[in-house]
Amino acid sequence: MCAECMYCRDPEIYCKFRSSCTIHFLTQKKGNLDSEHDTAQENSSDQDICEKCSDNLLYQMGVKLEVFLDSLELPVVVVNREGIIVTGNDKAKTLLKKELPEIAGYRSGDVFECAYARLPEGCGETVHCSGCTIRRTVFETYGTGRSLLRVPATLYRNTQGNPEKIKLLISTERIDDLVLLRIDEMEDKDAAQLS
Repeated sequence: MCAECMYCRDPEIYCKFRSSCTIHFLTQKKGNLDSEHDTAQENSSDQDICEKCSDNLLYQMGVKLEVFLDSLELPVVVVNREGIIVTGNDKAKTLLKKELPEIAGYRSGDVFECAYARLPEGCGETVHCSGCTIRRTVFETYGTGRSLLRVPATLYRNTQGNPEKIKLLISTERIDDLVLLRIDEMEDKDAAQLS
């Protein structure tokens, strides 16, 4: 957890978990007069823990991936090291107008209906793929472990002979051996803005 969330809110109150509480132990070790602790206490008085720590705690508690993903407010797909989508949350399935069997096991270009994915080489193998912002962002996060936020991307889609240029804002985060690809905004005549 972050420094703002990692402290005991009321060290004087009785707590049956006190003897095994890591947070209480760290708070006592740091001391109540620590300026970082005081700042955290001032900033966090109206909430339990921040959203990022909450998501991380859910993940570490062993919440099923699908339950965790469906708790997120924006469309998210999970991509493995080969660039294959493993799963997606309900909001992603709604946005893409696809069910899980049409998403899981496919490359993102196939799922997002990229015009270049339909070429004989397929998604990830065409000359255009090296310039694909979605692909580069996912693999950069996978390689470095660094999250990327609201990266502008363009998707060239060709569905039923109608070419479209769709502007996206995407974010990525690595969790273990997977990358979460979040669609923050998507301009499309059929899809409302998500932000």
